[in-house]
Amino acid sequence: MVYKIRLEAYTSAYEENTPYVVYEAGNLQNFDFSSNMPVVTFGMPEFYHEGAILTKAEGNTAKVVFTWVIKDEIKNPFTTMDTWNNILTDVGAGQMYPFPRYPDLDNGSPIWTGTNIQKCHDATTSPANNCTQTTAEHNGDPLPYPNGSKYTSRRLFTNAAGSTTYASYDTLTADGQMVALSEYFEKKGISGAERQRFILFNEGDDKYIFSQEGLITRMSFQKAGNDPVTWNATIEFQVGYVVDSGE
Repeated sequence: MVYKIRLEAYTSAYEENTPYVVYEAGNLQNFDFSSNMPVVTFGMPEFYHEGAILTKAEGNTAKVVFTWVIKDEIKNPFTTMDTWNNILTDVGAGQMYPFPRYPDLDNGSPIWTGTNIQKCHDATTSPANNCTQTTAEHNGDPLPYPNGSKYTSRRLFTNAAGSTTYASYDTLTADGQMVALSEYFEKKGISGAERQRFILFNEGDDKYIFSQEGLITRMSFQKAGNDPVTWNATIEFQVGYVVDSGE
């Protein structure tokens, strides 16, 4: 049996729109689902433990923690990748970084421009998504994004001196996936209506094992010196209904 985790993020209530990003995490190492059902216990004097009084007054909570290995892929693990100008209402100067930030110390971050492509550049190419298209079949889109795996960061610039150009990454690579995951799945605050979903599914049987909604509360990416081409990723996901100003 092959298990995968699917992470999805939405800009508003799940039933109202489609996700702006979908990532499938293979190479699953560990999965832990825990449900907390608090009970107040009062031990009765002069009774054995069977006589304790139990009161269920508080609500239940649940959390998921899972780890996987991010590695170079031949097929893009992002099946949906929207651009930041579609996800956010404003990507103008100072919106990504509202405070002064190099290289634009007067206005904060520069206006975001970029392209995120999760599948083949030309959907009419046959076969459309087999990850073998050439540069010419991508309408001239140059390598290293031969399979429509281009992500443009919302915070990192190219390494040219004084650059105001947001850097692009190939999400077939482990580094590109790590950058995209760390930016896509961070909720900024209560002012935004973003919410997330995780799905654990058995790819062999084509069945869902878990499908829960909530928010990611922690992301961790670790790299070992003896394995420089992979990242060990951990995500903690709090299950529940997200309430924010977008309600």
